[in-house]
Amino acid sequence: MLSTLLDLLPRLVGALVPSGAMVSDKFASWFQLIPGVFDGSLLAPLGIHDHEGHIAITVFGSWLVCAVLILLALGARAGLDKARAKGGTLQYVPASGFSLRNLFEIYVSSIRNLAGSMLDERDTRKFFPLFGALFIYILFCNLLGLLPGMLPPTENISNNFAMALVVVLVYLGVGLGRNAGPFLKHMAGPVIWLAPLIMGIELLGLLVIRPGSLSLRLMGNIVGDHMVLGIMSDLTKVAIPSIFLGLGIFVSFLQAFVFTLLSIIYLSMSIVHDDH
Repeated sequence: MLSTLLDLLPRLVGALVPSGAMVSDKFASWFQLIPGVFDGSLLAPLGIHDHEGHIAITVFGSWLVCAVLILLALGARAGLDKARAKGGTLQYVPASGFSLRNLFEIYVSSIRNLAGSMLDERDTRKFFPLFGALFIYILFCNLLGLLPGMLPPTENISNNFAMALVVVLVYLGVGLGRNAGPFLKHMAGPVIWLAPLIMGIELLGLLVIRPGSLSLRLMGNIVGDHMVLGIMSDLTKVAIPSIFLGLGIFVSFLQAFVFTLLSIIYLSMSIVHDDH
């Protein structure tokens, strides 16, 4: 551990810039200081070949995001319980000033309104945990890459494909569980003798193209933003990187919004089939 730290110290100084950059040499993340991450031996017992710790860094980054979100949620819940303890109409009065409770109430209402524009009230309430979790998790993963010495987990296609796969499975489960006949008829198309071909195309789009496009779109935009911020941080250290840091924050929010919006659209397509 000590020898690894001494070997990385010269590169750690270079990491103290807005971390869009894949910093010089082989330093990319503070998680490389964990024994076994940099040389790939940490995941070797699981049969995973982890070149320079890329997979482990993604996993640890995801865990860090989850831990932060859990702590924030607990703080917001404590504020909500405190408000409920007042009883009557006082429990509905927002807290004065900035508070986690107010922040999460704004977030919850925003996501519910977004989902409610395409789903009915019952489905909005039922599937809000999925959409709410997707947006805030993706947003924090994206923002993690803007911190010095950190990489966003959403740069890894496996992380993104896992989320997209959950969306596809929910799409299939809801479609087959609620209205299997119209759902399958929609996938087969209006012409009987073309049904095998149309069904094959629909299955290809459902199982490959949709999760692939969700995953690659998110990864591509985050990798691109990461590289641009890193290049500009290397070219100049004054003022200019701040502009691209702001752009990075905007891209982080936008990509979380797009992924969540498309997930809501896909789910709404499995519920409503007015053409049948």
